[in-house]
Amino acid sequence: MKKEVRKGILFSLMAASLSLAACGDSKKENEADDASMPMQNEMHMEADEMQEMGDMDHGDLDKGDMAMAQDLEFKNEKMSPVYGHYNHVRMALVNSDAAEAQNGGKMLVAALQEANGSTEAMEAAQKIAQSDDLNVQRTAFSDLSNAMEGMMTGALSSGEVYKQFCPMAFEGKGGYWLSSSKEIRNPYYGDKMLKCGSVKDTIK
Repeated sequence: MKKEVRKGILFSLMAASLSLAACGDSKKENEADDASMPMQNEMHMEADEMQEMGDMDHGDLDKGDMAMAQDLEFKNEKMSPVYGHYNHVRMALVNSDAAEAQNGGKMLVAALQEANGSTEAMEAAQKIAQSDDLNVQRTAFSDLSNAMEGMMTGALSSGEVYKQFCPMAFEGKGGYWLSSSKEIRNPYYGDKMLKCGSVKDTIK
């Protein structure tokens, strides 16, 4: 009986290690459909990675992202608050702060209404604004990011926005998001896998 338990634990550790390795290899994004992929709230990290995450100051990271977002200039001035509140929601999800994501979602809804944003973006923002569940918010944020990409394309007069991708999000289906920084801050896992992802495209 003890041998079976030990085998089970060993297998779990090996599976977790393989999953973490897959995240760092962007070439494997299309192979990330393994049914054994963990759920968003069930991720575990190696001890040294956990220590690295604990040493980071999220306040400083957020300030850096905000500063870069402020450097962006839009052809339509109403898009500036839209992207600003999108960024607000993204950073709240990076920090796994459901209440702040909800607040950002509410402000984003108002900004989208003012800018006549797409129906898809509006529906996703409303879902975030109406929920205090991180998993619900993160799922809606994926839809929001896809809609925002369409709105951002051709909208910038200065600066760049980076389309980033995590192959492990949503049980291996993967998820995109937009950021004004090349640094990876994963909104789908937060501290659990803060650096999981890579830049896939640049919107200018």
